Amino acid sequence: MPGPRQPTDLVLLNGKKHLTKAEIAARRASEVKAPPPKRRSIKPPAYLPESLHKKFRVLAKQLIEIGILAEIDYDCLARYLLAEQAYLAVTEQVNRAIANQAITLLEDLSKTQTRYFNQCSRAAADLGLTISSRCRLVVPAPPKDEAADDPMSAMLREREARRRKA
Repeated sequence: MPGPRQPTDLVLLNGKKHLTKAEIAARRASEVKAPPPKRRSIKPPAYLPESLHKKFRVLAKQLIEIGILAEIDYDCLARYLLAEQAYLAVTEQVNRAIANQAITLLEDLSKTQTRYFNQCSRAAADLGLTISSRCRLVVPAPPKDEAADDPMSAMLREREARRRKA
């Protein structure tokens, strides 16, 4: 089964697949790229509570600098913050239930906490807020050409260049 589709630049840098110029052009034309935000001010969605606006702006600026976030992703970031807030609220209740030894209440709260944790972690992964998701987003650097330092390779390149001129 094939893996997820990778950006053309990543496929080329990996060097495992050889594409013609036409294939490269066709792949790049079919790739969807969201434009970066046009305005300097980052405006949180209206449904996001006022208490989360500052965190929204901080995270949005960081993600824009990395080149991950576009204006169309603001809702995704807001949903992440709402899920995180709900998770933290339930975690606080779980801690109180543990302190009070309320076992029956703890069971229900634990299930709710797990749901919010899963929502939060999925949204974080989508936004590149986890280590593993950032590793998948980063385009690796091209491998260093070891032959460039080799004197024999340099001589052969010069010879080839002279032959082409002639």
